[in-house]
Amino acid sequence: MPSDALSVPSGDSAAYTPSHPPVPSFPPSSWHQDDPRHDRAAGAWVGAGAAGCLVGAPAALVTELVDASAADAAAAGPGPAAGAATDSGAARLAGLIRAAITRLDAPADLGTALADPRDRAFARAVREACAQGRPPSPDSAAPVPGDPRGAALRAVAETPVPDLDLRAAAFPCRHFVDAVWRAAALGGDVAALYAGALAGARWGASGVPLEAQRRLADIVAPHDLVVRGVVMARGSDPALWPENSGYQTGESKSIYLPFHTPHPHDPGVILGNLTYLRSRPDVDAVVTLNRIGPGDAHTGLPARDRVEVWLADHPGANPNLPFVLEEAAAAVAALRAEGKRVLLHCAAGQSRTPAVAALYAVRGRGADVREALPRVIRAVEGHLNNPELSATVAALCGVHLDDVAAELFPEGLPPRRHHRA
Repeated sequence: MPSDALSVPSGDSAAYTPSHPPVPSFPPSSWHQDDPRHDRAAGAWVGAGAAGCLVGAPAALVTELVDASAADAAAAGPGPAAGAATDSGAARLAGLIRAAITRLDAPADLGTALADPRDRAFARAVREACAQGRPPSPDSAAPVPGDPRGAALRAVAETPVPDLDLRAAAFPCRHFVDAVWRAAALGGDVAALYAGALAGARWGASGVPLEAQRRLADIVAPHDLVVRGVVMARGSDPALWPENSGYQTGESKSIYLPFHTPHPHDPGVILGNLTYLRSRPDVDAVVTLNRIGPGDAHTGLPARDRVEVWLADHPGANPNLPFVLEEAAAAVAALRAEGKRVLLHCAAGQSRTPAVAALYAVRGRGADVREALPRVIRAVEGHLNNPELSATVAALCGVHLDDVAAELFPEGLPPRRHHRA
């Protein structure tokens, strides 16, 4: 990510002080499970579709993008969508995203694949954003009236990136929303989709607001676009996520033995693990905090009520961590406000789940974060293997924890599920 992605203004609370770099480093050819290129490749597609929903574009425009992206997913080699060479709308955008993100670890000859220099400029910006988290340079835009590519480049390049300010709920990746609206003002709905693709490639799917993704789910499940982006960027491997489950649950009793328990602050929220999700429980909505494969989703529920949150359970692996935690807690609150019984889960239900559940308890139920965190962790028999999650939840509530375990559990950590002597 660029350096401004986690800048903290002077005078801001010292409550958010991660002890690890915001994004882990990997060899250029590596595709580690937490490689940020997964997030950003997914963000190009999810961002484009969600941008249309964000600005209220006609559903037909987003459908055009989705249909063209499905055709592109089966196409061989980079290049514009078939039949879209003279089209500057959503179908053309699908082809440009494919040209931009196909095999990110291999050289790309965009000059051969794309004849139009404005196509090349836009696709190059998307590729650099996806590969490196790099924003487009301010001089990359050459606006032409009616051209959504130039409007999107200009909007993403010139829209200020907010400073991180947890007290004000200001997050750098909010740039996505601001850039999409600016592109819409410059060039209309189609330009907003282009800006969503570019800003989504910069910030990742984790930086795209979940409410916009829920609206997108009425047209296409965002998970389908995640699969499309990751497979295009990394290459297909049916043995790996997202073409297969992210978890072979025989490795951990905490995952493969089903677990669920009521949220101690709200029994209308069920806290559980992946295997409990796979049992298709009697709930009205699901908020998922881990990677899921094609057989994991609770397909008995409407797509908009299956919210998937991009949240890794390793310190330093979440470039948009405060934003993602706030979004996940807000999604639980929104679903509860709709009268739904909600399953909140991750793989084991012991780390990400209690972090988001505690923030929901503070935001939605008026709990104190110092009381909510240990209470929820005890409820799920969880752990603090990744203290960054609890530290960030506390920071979002204005509390700084120097030593997470010692301050939340002064009498010692509670026993973990399936790890008792």
